[in-house]
Amino acid sequence: MLLLTGATGHVGKALLAELDDVLCLIRARDPEHLEQRRAELEAKVGVPVRAVAGDVSQAGLGVRAGGLEGVTRVLHSAASVRFDMPQEQAAQQNLAATRNVLAVCRELEVERYDHISTCYVAGDRQGRAYEHECDEGQGFRNSYEWSKCHAEVLVRQAMDEGLPAAIHRPSIVVGDSRSGETESFNVLYWPLKLYARGWWRTFPGDLETTADIVPVDWLARSIAALSRDERALGQCFHLAAGDAAPTIGSLLERVRVITGGPPLRAVDQGRYRRFIRPLLWPVFQTRRGRAIKRGGDAFMPYFTGNPLFDTTCADALLNEAAPPVADYIEGIVRFAVARDFGGR
Repeated sequence: MLLLTGATGHVGKALLAELDDVLCLIRARDPEHLEQRRAELEAKVGVPVRAVAGDVSQAGLGVRAGGLEGVTRVLHSAASVRFDMPQEQAAQQNLAATRNVLAVCRELEVERYDHISTCYVAGDRQGRAYEHECDEGQGFRNSYEWSKCHAEVLVRQAMDEGLPAAIHRPSIVVGDSRSGETESFNVLYWPLKLYARGWWRTFPGDLETTADIVPVDWLARSIAALSRDERALGQCFHLAAGDAAPTIGSLLERVRVITGGPPLRAVDQGRYRRFIRPLLWPVFQTRRGRAIKRGGDAFMPYFTGNPLFDTTCADALLNEAAPPVADYIEGIVRFAVARDFGGR
């Protein structure tokens, strides 16, 4: 039996449709609350769901004695993806949680452990980032990147000590390639939202910067396939568009065509901060302005330069490459606009 953490998250829900014999770790106040959350998750994903109450932030994952009986594999998907967390909170949410999961893996003597990390452990590096690399002395653009990199270091240490494990690094995860559906309107969705709502027509960044995105359904299929492949043990995989990643400019142009909006202006971020942002101070005092500023502070570092993620290891084991963004971007955008980007 496989223990899945983060089953109620964006990626976790997609994974449930691809995995077999799964026990979901779900936070709950009491048995009634657990059953309510389990039933809601089952209705959402459309497959039977088994669940146990627990919390990755607690020792032993907060599971009652005997609650993990029969677990032979663990897939750790739970994480906080907030970019603006204080470092101490990020350490608790992502770093300590991974430490707790690894301790349970050792206690249970599991057959394998699959860890979901992120391509962005590469931090502020430029050029090509390889799957075998992790802590290369890079800087980090936020506490999320920092915490995920150091969590991955823990996993690599456990692998060196004999834990059978594989590491999966998604790039930016967007909605389903078939329906466009998502519940997570973050990162790339932020500038799309501002443009589609007519809030902003100036893009503070480099339109030639790559935007490596992958749809959640392909990602889930890929992780599920690798988690069943013994050849994946001991390896790390960039689950990314890689060399096929589009530029931000090409994506925003597609959005302009899809939404019928006006042309987008681009401005260097240095000039934006020096000349334009001070003029916007009164706007930033409004509710809408605060939301724009908060998103800008979190996501703008990704609009000036990103690594190119090498996918050699993933390509060698997967039979299905990430689909071309042009094949699904219209569905992604139309779903987001129809849902008003989650109403935020």
